[in-house]
Amino acid sequence: MPKIEVSQKDLCGLIGRKLSVEQLRDEVMYAKGELDEVNGDLLKLDMKDTNRPDTWSAEGVAREIKARYKPSGLPKYILKKSKFVVHVDKSTEKVTPYVSGSGRLQTVCAVVKGLKINEAVLSQIIQLQEKVGGTLGRNRKEVSIGVYDLHKIKFPVTFRAIGPREIKFVPLGLADKMTPQEILEKHPKGKEYGHLLANQAVYPLFIDSAKEVLSMPPIINSNHSGRVTEHTKDVFIECSGFDNKLLNTALDVLVAALYDRGGTVYSVKVKYGNKTTNTPDFAPKKFYVNTDYIRKIAGIELADKQIIDLLRKSLYDAKIKGKRIELLYPAYRQDIMHERDIVEDVLISYGFNNMEPVVPHINTKGGVAKTHIIAKRIARIMAGAGFQEVMSYTLTNRENLYDKMQTSGDLIEIENPMSSNWSVFRTSLLPGLLEFFTDNMHHEYPQMVFEIGNTLATADTETRTKDVDKIAGAITATEVNYEMISSYLDALMRNLGIQYKLQKSSHKSFIEGRTAEIIVNGKPVGFIGEMHPNVLNNWRLEKPVVAFEINLGEIFE
Repeated sequence: MPKIEVSQKDLCGLIGRKLSVEQLRDEVMYAKGELDEVNGDLLKLDMKDTNRPDTWSAEGVAREIKARYKPSGLPKYILKKSKFVVHVDKSTEKVTPYVSGSGRLQTVCAVVKGLKINEAVLSQIIQLQEKVGGTLGRNRKEVSIGVYDLHKIKFPVTFRAIGPREIKFVPLGLADKMTPQEILEKHPKGKEYGHLLANQAVYPLFIDSAKEVLSMPPIINSNHSGRVTEHTKDVFIECSGFDNKLLNTALDVLVAALYDRGGTVYSVKVKYGNKTTNTPDFAPKKFYVNTDYIRKIAGIELADKQIIDLLRKSLYDAKIKGKRIELLYPAYRQDIMHERDIVEDVLISYGFNNMEPVVPHINTKGGVAKTHIIAKRIARIMAGAGFQEVMSYTLTNRENLYDKMQTSGDLIEIENPMSSNWSVFRTSLLPGLLEFFTDNMHHEYPQMVFEIGNTLATADTETRTKDVDKIAGAITATEVNYEMISSYLDALMRNLGIQYKLQKSSHKSFIEGRTAEIIVNGKPVGFIGEMHPNVLNNWRLEKPVVAFEINLGEIFE
């Protein structure tokens, strides 16, 4: 979870009230944070929501607290037009995604003028830039952020890609000019983030019309315009990456914070050839929620007017339309995906400490589920056979789930993913095992791993999905074959007392003629075989792999 530092005096100034440490200890909960430590004027906060980058600064925390004292509804951001232009050169299309995925390199920009930057403000700008780029941007893999002194830039600015040794500029914190390649090899930030550009033929740069380099994202700003100080009054902000949703969220978060500091925001025209976009876009987002649903999930009989008031305290504009409420909420929020997210905000404004606990009257007795008992038994059997248990993420992406496996199927996607790398739910465990092998190629062989875990499948339910428990096992070594993996499968099934048979079959992830379906009670419950060479190449695996996967749900039934 993001941890931030704020000045108590600065925070109270933004709130407009002088609050004690004890008062703030309670108030920061409105921003889903906890006060961890107090060191004089310095407060260390642990922010509990990784989906709310707008709260990762003194400005964001103050915005949430202030709204509870004086409900204001949707914040209004005034955006002025300008003649600032950024040209995105066609050469940037040669820059490939820093992580697995697709898309072209792009940028969103803004200008903020009239800032009064002191030590506290400067620390918040730097901290927010680092937290958003590090957490939301996954250590700059998804979002790289640059903040510059506007008066040292001559517009229009060009975002282009050049060769590793085509140009020299002074990187931030140094005095001598260096080529992009030298920066990756010698500069501390180049060593830390150089792996993001390791396989690139060209490197992206922002260059102004005076031929001065602004930055080399996602690595380092220039020392010329990339140094913001207490003397800076006006700033230029750019966020670059491959995911437009994340870029706009990052930009909106930074600009909203500076707007709260009294800055005047100007839009920037970003031109991709004949296509032009204007950023930032502070148009509010819309959502609908049922009032009865709020009362049901909250467990509190709230009148419609109470709900509206609580939503206004959570920075929503809300209107009753029949049984539903039409909501408008700030552009910088990208965490509203379901009605329950709205209920959570209602309860935060209501105050969790104001809710009276009620002992439920339930005529059932708690106990361990039978499926859990069987899963633990399976784990003991596999461990006894020499396999190591691993745990992979439930979220993945289409490339890992299907493309690398040479298969296809129904995608169970997240409507508003934080990252394209974690955008779909897994339907199979095998990709996770192969990814484990890829990450551990430098360790000794043979490697024998298994996973018992939850996957999702499409179904005729409210969520249009259902949970499916599976087990998958895999072995990689210099010499492995179908007979080896089938012997381990046989040991597992015999120890479980399950009668089964193997039936010759085809599967695109496995070698033809070396694959079989696993049949239990006349029903196919899984598959087993030798992984196809193309699949191994897709995962950059140098040694053969044999594997099986079983749908435990079918066996449990």
